[in-house]
Amino acid sequence: MMFHLKKGDKVGIASPAGFLTSPKDIELAVKYLTAHGFVPVIGKHVFDKYFYMAGKDEARASDVNRFFADPEIKAIFTTAGGCGSQRILPYLDYQLIKKNKKPLFGLSDNTSLQNALLAKAGCPSVTGFSLKYDFKSGNISAFTEASLLQVWAGKKQKIKSGETLNPGRAQGELIGGCLSTFRNLCGTPYFPTLKGKILLIEDVGERTHKIGVMLTQLSQQKDFDKLAGIIFGKFVNCEPFEAQDGSVDEALQEFAQNFASQIPVIKNFDYGHVPNRYVLPLGQKVQIDALSCLLEYL
Repeated sequence: MMFHLKKGDKVGIASPAGFLTSPKDIELAVKYLTAHGFVPVIGKHVFDKYFYMAGKDEARASDVNRFFADPEIKAIFTTAGGCGSQRILPYLDYQLIKKNKKPLFGLSDNTSLQNALLAKAGCPSVTGFSLKYDFKSGNISAFTEASLLQVWAGKKQKIKSGETLNPGRAQGELIGGCLSTFRNLCGTPYFPTLKGKILLIEDVGERTHKIGVMLTQLSQQKDFDKLAGIIFGKFVNCEPFEAQDGSVDEALQEFAQNFASQIPVIKNFDYGHVPNRYVLPLGQKVQIDALSCLLEYL
């Protein structure tokens, strides 16, 4: 689903996952959206707090449902990652969402929500932009902004990034996001089908042996052997617990050889918990050339 956000469009702001410490956490981001001509509409429960989350599950879900139901809202922006978006999945109205598809922007923990929207409602979303994360240092990086503006304008990106693990070409819908959060959907009704898909994966702060375990679990899901391709983004602060655990590069190399040897695989793609990243469409059909490390929209 390609879309084009225009000046004057209303955009919803929701907190499906972790709580905000204060309105100042997203103050600069809201000003940024306004400066680009959008009209931000703050969700009722954006600044709630319940344990580590932005309010109780039903409350956080109600903001998401309301924004999908409102025809004047053209896109939804999530405030932060953290933890908790998976808990709202049973409270979402997927029939409503299916009839009112619109892009939901997020990163990190919102991987759960974004892939559930795709699996249950066929609703694409956009990964790689988060209001709190992208303005925590005062300004969004020029690299990320350039990609974001192309997405807002409805332009098809052609991206050269990363390194070859397995050569080859493939086409398919892009799915995935943060590995640990995506892995948590395994065995639930919210896990997207893998057949014919391009799997995008990154993570932050995980031990390298856990990365291997999580990738193995994914490889044991139905139709993993029918994936079209894999893109590994950046794995940030992912260190071995013991020396014999190996590095992230070794974990990815071993996985690509043992579980994904027949499909194209790119590693070190500019996506993940890093300041400079591409903003990418989950649920959008893309084409990759792993030898040239190219990704382009179809």
